[in-house]
Amino acid sequence: MAATPELQLQKNKDTGKLTLLGALDLYHAQAAKKLLKKAVRGQQAVALDVSKLDRLDTVGALLLQQFEEKRAIRIENMKPEHEGLFKLVAKADIAPPPREKKTNALVAAVEGVGKKTYFSVRGGHDIVAFFGQACVVMLKALPFRKHWRIADVSHHIQDTGIRAVPIIALMAFMIAVVIAYQAVAQLRPMGAEHLTVNLVAISVLREMGVLLTAIMVAGRSGSAFTAEIGVMKVREEVDALRVIGIDPFEVLVLPRMVALVITLPLLTFIADMTGLFGGGVMANFLINIPLPQYFDRVSQVVRWQDFCVGMIKAPVFAFLIAMVGCMHGMKVAGSAESVGTETTAAVVKSIFLVLVADAVFSIVFDKMGI
Repeated sequence: MAATPELQLQKNKDTGKLTLLGALDLYHAQAAKKLLKKAVRGQQAVALDVSKLDRLDTVGALLLQQFEEKRAIRIENMKPEHEGLFKLVAKADIAPPPREKKTNALVAAVEGVGKKTYFSVRGGHDIVAFFGQACVVMLKALPFRKHWRIADVSHHIQDTGIRAVPIIALMAFMIAVVIAYQAVAQLRPMGAEHLTVNLVAISVLREMGVLLTAIMVAGRSGSAFTAEIGVMKVREEVDALRVIGIDPFEVLVLPRMVALVITLPLLTFIADMTGLFGGGVMANFLINIPLPQYFDRVSQVVRWQDFCVGMIKAPVFAFLIAMVGCMHGMKVAGSAESVGTETTAAVVKSIFLVLVADAVFSIVFDKMGI
């Protein structure tokens, strides 16, 4: 019974003894396994003479040991140089990998809900704890001017505010253009396209200006906060600050939070003005209202409270974005992959919190009649 040119399995017709010839190694193990299975099928403890094996490696020894354990063969006349390897393999505890347990779909779904709930509760706990720590540090630093680190605050105001003006202004202008265009398309069939001015002005001042600015800042500055602090954690610079007696929270977190609380209201104001201008351009283009008449109409339909509503939201959104961004930066642990993971989580969580806060503000202002 020849399997390959280098491996043969011969059977004595009179005694039934099997003889292996050639090489029983990694390259011939599968062929040997098929031949042995076929030769010992329906029999027990068939004698196998291995004295004529020229080469035996660990894989071949393991194959022989498995057949011997199943009492399919009885090995005879093993060479001394092969016997040591065979005994070594026999002593090794080589167990097959456990089969993956099949999980019931309902159990898996319930387990998934439980895990999500646990991580959500833990995330909420982390936010509350970080918020408390931020309040404590701010109150401690309040009486001491040097603890506010004016130079660091100015640097972050430039990064988060001044450099963000072009993209914020462009975004607000384009959003106002879209709102005006869609409003005219919906109101013109009813002959009420002049109400486009009301719709654009109120929506930009109360909601769209501050909300889209906050989302843009969360993606731009919140992610930068996480990445910057996270890289410092990876380089062990945060630990170095603690060693020399400096509170990392005061140095890394407080200036960023103060800077963003200052810059987001200013960016919101710029977004509001740019959005109103964009609405005026579209009003002149679509319904032939000149800019002076447009702004005169805006002053008539917009209340002072509409402007204040958006400006009140801005510092709250800024605090949430800065807090979440810095919190996830401080949670980075030991690797570049962790920086990416925490940065993604910071952006998603900060945008979610901004939307939740905006919904809460809407309900509160509605109850207050504002």
